[in-house]
Amino acid sequence: MSMIILISGIVGNILNCLVFTQRSIRSRPCVICFFLASILNLIALVSGITPRAFQSFFMMPDQTETIPMFCKLRLFVVYTTRTISSWLLSLAAIDRYLISSSNINRRQLSNIKNACLSTFIISILSILIWIEVFFCFDANLIGTPQKCYAKSDACRVFNDLAQSLITTIIPSLVMLLAGLFTISHVRDSQRTAPSLENVNKNTIRRNRKDERSLTLMLIAQVILLTIFTFPQAGQKFYLTYTFYQIKSSTQRALESLLFNFVLLLTYIPSCMPFYLYTITGTIFRKTLITLFKKLLFLNNN
Repeated sequence: MSMIILISGIVGNILNCLVFTQRSIRSRPCVICFFLASILNLIALVSGITPRAFQSFFMMPDQTETIPMFCKLRLFVVYTTRTISSWLLSLAAIDRYLISSSNINRRQLSNIKNACLSTFIISILSILIWIEVFFCFDANLIGTPQKCYAKSDACRVFNDLAQSLITTIIPSLVMLLAGLFTISHVRDSQRTAPSLENVNKNTIRRNRKDERSLTLMLIAQVILLTIFTFPQAGQKFYLTYTFYQIKSSTQRALESLLFNFVLLLTYIPSCMPFYLYTITGTIFRKTLITLFKKLLFLNNN
């Protein structure tokens, strides 16, 4: 399964990057967030899944379990890219809220400059949060869910809570609230639409259709992220709550099996966006078809 996730994720995220850099859609702030999230998802998949996929498929030993620097570097990259990617989706949700507002001052906040500035701040904060991986984690550990794991009690509790709250729960709540406000704005705009008389109705209709398509793509991604990352958040809370309890070897083995299963689930939101966007996003499908036509034209020439 890990090899399937890896291959489909690499192909999907590369195609995402090609689509989101097309001139017809790249000027939208939320598209910038989608584009950067695709790059980060690609990095997270390659750094996180590759050792496991090669170990299970080619019987190659996982060096990140035995070499401390590889262990620390891999987890730092995975945790940082996942956190930034989650918050980029939150930024995209906030952008949908701003662009759908009837208040012109709020709509003006939706621009590429603010999107880039927000992305820079999120990236710096994520790096600062997860820099502790180089001090807290080590390889060749015994009695932990993985050989590459936090080596002290304080580090384990911090990382369990940080992954649950900062990477999963808080971004999901931001997306949910922004989504609810966006739906409210869309309903209000539909009620006031007939008052627009002096503007090209076809242009307005096309722009609204594109914006709805982007919003639908975001909603699908948020649902996917929530379904496949909340199990890990719950499992992290469980590990934190039962940390000081005495456990049997059978219970530890069961917890380790569950840990690795929900860990694999968390990579699915990184490999599926392209396929979700293709299904749910009209503007994405049109841009993708146009891109394929360009490539075929170049090959024919």
